[in-house]
Amino acid sequence: MDKILIGMNFSSDPSGRYYTDGDGSGEEFREEVLKPLLEKKDKIEIDIEKNVDGYGSSFLVEAFGGLIKHGYFTSDEVLSKIVTTCKTDDYKFYQNKIEQYIKQALYNSEKYVSTKDLAIKQGVFKSIIDKKFVADILKD
Repeated sequence: MDKILIGMNFSSDPSGRYYTDGDGSGEEFREEVLKPLLEKKDKIEIDIEKNVDGYGSSFLVEAFGGLIKHGYFTSDEVLSKIVTTCKTDDYKFYQNKIEQYIKQALYNSEKYVSTKDLAIKQGVFKSIIDKKFVADILKD
């Protein structure tokens, strides 16, 4: 099973809902990491603990719940394709929240409109996170 370490591969400070909130947002993680991987892979392990101090609900809702809300996958599909891992109780809280946001999201309830172009125009999104690891996982 392929593995993503959010804090090592993506950002040690994942935060914000949209690209307009800056690099490391839930929208960026969903659109440029989760969605492409889940479209091609049967199962992905996601380490939510290593090198991350914590998560805001806006990041988690947009990254994980957004997969369902924008009609990419059903809740059941997402729950069958991802395995979130952590070792400490502090992160089990986030693990439970991820599952909750996936289960509560309403399938295909919101048309996706990217905020990326606006964020680039405003200078708040600079695409500083190297997501080469996604291509590397997809090659396997």
